[in-house]
Amino acid sequence: MLPENVDFGAEVLSNYSRNTFRIEPNSSTSATAGRVIQITLPENSVLDMKSLRMFFNIKTKAGVGAANAIVYGLLPANIESIIASIEVYVNGVQVTQGTNEYNTICKVLKLGAYNQDAQRTNGVLVNHAIQVDTLDGVTPADIFGTAQVAEGENGDVCIDNWSNFLGTTATRFLPTDVLGSITIKITLASDAVLSGALAGGSTTASALTTATVTPPSYTVSNPYFTIDSCVLPDAYNELLRRRLMQDEYLPINYKEYYTFINSGNTSSSYSNRFALSSGCINALYAVQRLDSHNVFGATTNLARSSGNRSAIGAVGAGVEGKFFTYGTFKAADDFVDGDFRFQFSINNVNMPQFLATNKYAMSNLAFVHNKLTPKASGVLVASESAFCDAQAVYTCLLSHPDLSMKVMSGLNSRGINSQFYFKADGLKTAAITTGLSSVCIADTTAQLRITAGRSCSVVW
Repeated sequence: MLPENVDFGAEVLSNYSRNTFRIEPNSSTSATAGRVIQITLPENSVLDMKSLRMFFNIKTKAGVGAANAIVYGLLPANIESIIASIEVYVNGVQVTQGTNEYNTICKVLKLGAYNQDAQRTNGVLVNHAIQVDTLDGVTPADIFGTAQVAEGENGDVCIDNWSNFLGTTATRFLPTDVLGSITIKITLASDAVLSGALAGGSTTASALTTATVTPPSYTVSNPYFTIDSCVLPDAYNELLRRRLMQDEYLPINYKEYYTFINSGNTSSSYSNRFALSSGCINALYAVQRLDSHNVFGATTNLARSSGNRSAIGAVGAGVEGKFFTYGTFKAADDFVDGDFRFQFSINNVNMPQFLATNKYAMSNLAFVHNKLTPKASGVLVASESAFCDAQAVYTCLLSHPDLSMKVMSGLNSRGINSQFYFKADGLKTAAITTGLSSVCIADTTAQLRITAGRSCSVVW
């Protein structure tokens, strides 16, 4: 066997071409919180699903604070945060369940799966990856433009990463002449995902929580989508049809996520219990947030001067929006674990086999996303304070690492009355007097099965 870097050779992929198409929504040209944007992807094509992008203009409308002060509207970090749910239908068969809080799923996954380099370059370039953290010393017209000087942030943005069937299929190129039509329904999130600031003030100002009469809102206008359609050699179509004649079906694996929420906790311990029947559960994620997360208020500072040993203002985001603040709520300094402990349980089997600490959760964040070597890219959480105050994610790996999406190696709970728990203990009750919610996210692999005549079915 010769290494590839010393081998001479040249090959040609004949009769290959691609082009990019623009797709207009089936709905109106503007939408506000809670509205649905629907499109149908091109048929009789081979679609490159990694090229699917959503472009739109977004404008915020200012809120009203005490004494009629302007509360400028600010967009959240990562523009996909304005999506509440996504439903995808393949030839009339629903392949994504329209999971609640799609934006929460994206945020939790990004904290471990993404890295600072991507977030601060192409993320800032197209995805609004880092939100405004203060208007102190800033002239509003400089960042809002003269047309929006009295309202808030606005701009043309792009969503180019998807956390479900649209972006995680094991087969990147989908032949819609075999699958049939693909319809996408996107529901916009509530106005609560926005942040705000008073003139000359910071987004972390407590007055935003206590003295805002009317919160900011947003409007999406002129949305459209683009996707690449490819022409592959005739051998590709012949191969597909031969497979359909020989095999019972063509399988396509993809990621599907489920959320389970337990709210109203005010004690120092709780258990979030849920049941899930799935053929492949890859990982579990859990976050904790205040029940009032969806009520407009101040952002969370990720680089506090007190108790913060590694400020991240120069290497990442400075604040996290209230809607997306996930804390540890422990009564200890950031750099010590304190009394806080957590544990997952699956059918009465504890994972891990001990009560895990906060530092264990920090170390597990990169491990679950298989970022283990010195050359691997890092995570978005860049300090202990950032983790403890707003970016705390508790994880449990159930699948084998280093395998492609074509391999299902996770826990099979189908046909079993499987019970799952996330247990937390040692919370600071003074910090959760208004109630705390636990959100558990199950990362699973579903399989779309395509048979002759564009007949589709899904094995969850």
